[in-house]
Amino acid sequence: MYARYPERLMRRAPTRPLTRLLTPLVFTGLMTAQAAPPSTASVPTSTLTVPVTVPLAGVQVAANARVPLEFARVNEERTFLGGLLRVTLTGTVTRAGHVQIRALPDGSGLRISVPIRAAFRAEPGGAGAFLARDFGGQATVNLTVTPTITPDWEADVTIRGEATWTDPLSVELTQGVRVSVQSLVDTQVQAQLDTLAAQVRTTIREQARLRQRATTLWTRAQQPWTLPTPDPAHAHATPLTLSVTPFQFTPDALNITLGAQLRLNATLGRPTPHTPTPLPTLRRTPTLTPDLHLRVPARLPYPELSAAATREATRRTLTLPVPTSPTLKVTRITLRPTGTALTATINLQITGPLGLKLNATTDVRGTPTLDPATQTLTLESPTVTTRRQGLTGRALAWLADTRAQTYVKQAARIDLTPHLNAAQSNLQRRLPFTPAPGITLAGQVRTLRLTSLNVTPDALIVTAEATGTLGANVQVE
Repeated sequence: MYARYPERLMRRAPTRPLTRLLTPLVFTGLMTAQAAPPSTASVPTSTLTVPVTVPLAGVQVAANARVPLEFARVNEERTFLGGLLRVTLTGTVTRAGHVQIRALPDGSGLRISVPIRAAFRAEPGGAGAFLARDFGGQATVNLTVTPTITPDWEADVTIRGEATWTDPLSVELTQGVRVSVQSLVDTQVQAQLDTLAAQVRTTIREQARLRQRATTLWTRAQQPWTLPTPDPAHAHATPLTLSVTPFQFTPDALNITLGAQLRLNATLGRPTPHTPTPLPTLRRTPTLTPDLHLRVPARLPYPELSAAATREATRRTLTLPVPTSPTLKVTRITLRPTGTALTATINLQITGPLGLKLNATTDVRGTPTLDPATQTLTLESPTVTTRRQGLTGRALAWLADTRAQTYVKQAARIDLTPHLNAAQSNLQRRLPFTPAPGITLAGQVRTLRLTSLNVTPDALIVTAEATGTLGANVQVE
């Protein structure tokens, strides 16, 4: 379990780096984190998995501890030859070695084997005492165990047992008098098989603890995930299904995977209390692959966007194509919302020979658009309005030139790639972290890419997609 770094946006200062605003946009699990739309309907389904392993060594130890050393005991008297011969039969059937548990070659179940040995004595009474004999036999008791899952999420097993005798329990005392106690022994051995089967069933159920683990996974998967963003944000989980794969066998263990399918929709703000839903109906599926899709918002206040746009624009100047070649340069850009559009107020300075210095202001209004290929924020279909105050007709004509208009329009663009690269590095340093109790995210973040944006009165809300080899580990004891 990892402690995380809860960061909060303390105060919106124009000097705060835009990088900090984009820092942690989260995602995971061999997954892709994507931008959050208003509705969760289009959010891809996420799957959190928990592997369950039942070591065969543990089942074998339990079986060896519980299988009795004595399988059967015989002490009875039988009559033969029409009652002329009475024979007392005594002896025991005992365990002759350790219980062995192996996976079947075809992977369909387990084979549990117990070697047993029988030692008996037949003692005729009266004149037939000289016919007394010691005899015995050996057998291997085999249980074929096929694990199953009950509708109430418990591990269970179907067991078929048999004893294969390699040395039959019979002896011929005299011609026509054969003593066979195998049928009597088999009844007692079968009773021990039933006891062993019950013990194996109990051991597998106790070690798998499938219902307990399924409940823990289902409950934890539904928790709101607190995201390590500068502004408080969380991901709300909408549970869909809970599934389980068939049992798989290795030489050392039997394995099964639980998977909770859900939709995660991230929003700004703090999570609200959540009451988990109970376990859903059992659902079987051939395979389960961890796959997390988390759409994460980030809040970009307009002062920070304005500062970023200003830094980029002031690096470029334009020489106007007129006599004396005056130059045009951006000195400041201020972004503000105008309904669903953005308006960039651009302060310009025109300088030329003989101390020419004119200040101008233009307003560029357009729909903010994100270019996925270049990760650049631009204004689509911009309209440019130049404020006339303090400008001469000649200066207005210069600013109306096509090349000057293009320069002004391009000034209202922001390349977010450097900020995303820095945010990706910052995010990587934060891993691993715990978005919710019992869930840890870890791995490698390769890229962060913005995918959509939304204009609000005090900030531009952008969404980001994170890609990489990330994993979601759900701690289920």
